[in-house]
Amino acid sequence: MRFFSQSQENFNTDRLIMTRTIAVVGSTGQQGGAVVHALLHAKGWKVRGVTRNISSQKATGLAAQGVDIVAGDIDDTKSLGVQAIFGVTNFWEHLGQGLDADAAGEKEAEQAFNIASAASQIPTLEHYLFSTLPKARELSKGQRPVPHMDHKAGVDDRIRKELPDLAAKTTFVWLGWYAANMASFPLVRPFELPLSGGNWVWMQPSPAEACLPVCGDVKVNLGTYVRAALEHPEKSLGKYVNVRTDRMTFTEILKVWSSATGKHAQYIPVSVEAFESLWGSYGLEMALQYFSGELWPDWDELEPSKMCSRADLMIADEDLVNLKGEFELLGTKLSSA
Repeated sequence: MRFFSQSQENFNTDRLIMTRTIAVVGSTGQQGGAVVHALLHAKGWKVRGVTRNISSQKATGLAAQGVDIVAGDIDDTKSLGVQAIFGVTNFWEHLGQGLDADAAGEKEAEQAFNIASAASQIPTLEHYLFSTLPKARELSKGQRPVPHMDHKAGVDDRIRKELPDLAAKTTFVWLGWYAANMASFPLVRPFELPLSGGNWVWMQPSPAEACLPVCGDVKVNLGTYVRAALEHPEKSLGKYVNVRTDRMTFTEILKVWSSATGKHAQYIPVSVEAFESLWGSYGLEMALQYFSGELWPDWDELEPSKMCSRADLMIADEDLVNLKGEFELLGTKLSSA
């Protein structure tokens, strides 16, 4: 199986620049797709999309746009030369296969470390970007663990301890809350109350005034941060970057949603237990994330000595799409059936 095909730096005599290759794991997914599109037409970069199904509609669509699509399985640690890698794994996929949250987190962490281990063996590698999350258990002093966050964050520690050379080449990427969830993720969507005359409710397992770190439009913002991190390795290597455009309360988010949709809506906080009874293991995991995050709402302050800021990466506000902008782009998808 070809995970990353052999590639050396190619000299582009037309543009007099060196062409480097980035392999994007999960290139047909939301995060991987954002990185692909940010670098597909960037000067000096060739994009190699790694996916398990090269015949899928998304994969063939990327190939038609000029992406070098290769078959790969993130459980396979075989790899060959590229200059950069973006690695992402999917906890929710494993949870959906019937594993409990800890087992799903362990499976994801195993896959994530396999990617890192493979990356560490690539002699041409200059930059590894890993999509990860903060350490909920540690930040809450053991009171409010969150399996999908804690297991993923544990990979950061393993990279630093077991793969120190790779750690020095790594940018650890945090993504805040997805604005698009309110259009596509049933657990997070507001819904219309029957026989209410058009009233909507948003039921989430958190106080109305709790804050969320919002990453805005993932499709734009993640790619912008990754490209900037690659352009400024002197700032980003060995550091964390926090993809965030807003810090907002649930009440504030719903006001923006109402403005974008024209729908009257009310926020209704529910208990962790009630949310789990409605949505099962997915609901519990989401509730635990909110519950733990109430203790540490500003991710920029979590690892201040290890952070690479937006200013460090020379990213301007106009380079990003915030919550309001994302809701405007989503339009009727926010309130359609």
